[in-house]
Amino acid sequence: MDMVASKTKANLGGLMFSRILKAIRAFQERRFVIIISENENEADLAIPAQEITAEAILFAARVASGLLCLALPKTRLQELEINSLPSRYRATDTPFYSPVDAKEVEHSGISPKDRAFTIKRVIDPSTKPSDLSRPGHLQLLGAHPDGLIGRDGHTEAVVELSRLAGLYPGGVLCELVSDTGDMMTAKELKALAKKFHIPIITVGALAKFARSLLSKKT
Repeated sequence: MDMVASKTKANLGGLMFSRILKAIRAFQERRFVIIISENENEADLAIPAQEITAEAILFAARVASGLLCLALPKTRLQELEINSLPSRYRATDTPFYSPVDAKEVEHSGISPKDRAFTIKRVIDPSTKPSDLSRPGHLQLLGAHPDGLIGRDGHTEAVVELSRLAGLYPGGVLCELVSDTGDMMTAKELKALAKKFHIPIITVGALAKFARSLLSKKT
């Protein structure tokens, strides 16, 4: 590799990591981040589960309009005795688990207020399996035990980003759907990010960032 190519690669790497740092800062401030999956060619709106609000759930539902899910480490789902859903005839390996509601929800469980309350109950270490009714309205995803090394998906990305932000390792995801009925294009994602000042990162860039931290520790 010549000097120009090497410098270009270094600059691109620096830009990529700069975007990751902005995303980490956004999560620390409980703000949204757009995460693009290169494998799925789709983007999700993401926010930390810790201190989630009904307003954030409502924003995600209206702006992203896709399926809203809570992504967690599988160990937490096992602690709460929440079963994984069987996967049949699927082209993807999205790790869905049985949806739940907190038993104390005010209404049916579907409102932003109810779902925010359920999320808080799910991540509360004092919550027991019997505190959650199932099936419910909060969709759940289980992250691979090895994180982004084991599976490079949105699920693992939002859990990793939450960890990097020093927060509970779990986050809310909602697919970004266009008004056309298709998934948002790159142009639409950039326009949305600019309008609401939302950082954009990719799953691949976050995985490289996480691996770079691991290599420094070893």
